[in-house]
Formats: sequence, structure tokens, C-alpha cells
Amino acid sequence: MKNGGVSTSAKYIAYIAVMTALLIGSQYALGFVAGIEIVTALLLCFSAYFGVACGVLTAVSFSLLRCFIWGIYPSVLILYLIYYPLFALVFGLLGKVKSVTNAGVAIAVNAILTALAAASLCCALFDVIKISKLYKTTLTVCLYVIAGICIAACLAFNIIYALARRGKIDGEKTLRLFLLTAVAAVCTTCFTLLDDIISPLFAGMSSLTALTYFYASFTAMLPQIICTAATVPALYFPVTFALTKACPKSKLN
Repeated sequence: MKNGGVSTSAKYIAYIAVMTALLIGSQYALGFVAGIEIVTALLLCFSAYFGVACGVLTAVSFSLLRCFIWGIYPSVLILYLIYYPLFALVFGLLGKVKSVTNAGVAIAVNAILTALAAASLCCALFDVIKISKLYKTTLTVCLYVIAGICIAACLAFNIIYALARRGKIDGEKTLRLFLLTAVAAVCTTCFTLLDDIISPLFAGMSSLTALTYFYASFTAMLPQIICTAATVPALYFPVTFALTKACPKSKLN
């Protein structure tokens, strides 16, 4: 399909190339800060705006091309090639949801946040963490913080949802932001859990060492979840607005 002398597919390829470069550049710029990144927020916005196909292609390109900077490590490459395309798929589908002010979405958000909070509290309250007392204290605090973030987000979502349903406020944008942020936080958690499976397998760790690696990953997970909870709300609307101005969909059809 032609549009102003340039095919639509060529434009999509150009947008994918630019977004891939932006993802690699942002990861490189923030690579020295542990747990801090904006790749999640940027890929989320791009996938939600352009859809599944563009999002997945960008995710695969990013996962492969980053090897030129950080080197080829099989466990990391497989982790990225599994996680980021699935991430783009999820948010590409969520971008097609027309309205989030319905009971189904509210139930899904509450289920996600409640499950995260309950899992964190159970691990913190019950003696399931078999590590040293000194390290256990640090991990327990991290779990309480994760649970607190989930509970606060759940309460805020339900307040806004109730006000929107009663017509007190136009809650569509805010509720959509809550939905995307909640799912992004879950995806961030899944990234760490997937790494807890892939890395020990490639490293040939014993069961005890793999378990220690699993518990140690929680301290890295907390700043990543906090970063996701901060960057997605901060960047979603500005980045989406920039995409609509730079790449209007009406000119791609």
C-alpha cells in the first residue's frame, strides 16, 4: 500500500528501527544504575500504539542487536528472546482494548494486584525463606514493600473506578494507566522469575545454589518494580502523544 510515495510497510520498518535504536540507547545510558531502566515503559507504549506485529518485531530486534554492546551470553539472549516478544504481545493486545471502565477489567486488575500482595505477604510472614537471618531480614522488608505498593495501588484503582462508574470523573485514562502499570509490574516480576529458571540451568547450578540465586533476585526485583511503577505512569501519555504526532495512524492506513 502506497502513502505519499512511501509504502506503509516501509514506514513501519522505519518506526521499528527507530524504536529499537531508542531502546538500546536508553538501556545503554542507564545500564550503570542497577534496577533502573525505561525499556519497559518505551516498549509498552510502542506496542500498545502500533500493535502486536510491530511490538514483537521491535522486541526481537532489540534482543538481538543489544548483543553487539553487551556480548552474546546464551542465557541472557534466550531470556530476552522469550520475555520481550511476549511482553510486546501482551501490551499489543491491551492496546486494542477500547474501554477499561468495565467490570471485567476491574476484576482483572484487582486479581493481579491482590495475588502479588498475597504472595509477597505469605513469603514474608511464613517461614518459607531458608537463608541466613541477616539476609532474611533484608528480603522480608523487600517483600513487605512490594505488598504495600500492590495494596496501595489496588485501593487507588478501586476509588477511581467507583468515582468513574458514578460519573463523578472521567476515569478512562487513569484506569487505563492503572491497568497497564499493574500488568507491567507483573511482567517485571515474571522477568526475574524467568531468569531464576534460565540462568541456573545454563550455569549448571546445584539445587541449593539455584535456590540461593532465586532468593537473591528479590532484592533486584524490588527496585525494578518500583522503577516500572514510576516510569510507566510518567511516560505513557507523553510518549503516546509523541507517537500520535510523529506517526499518525491515519497516514499509515
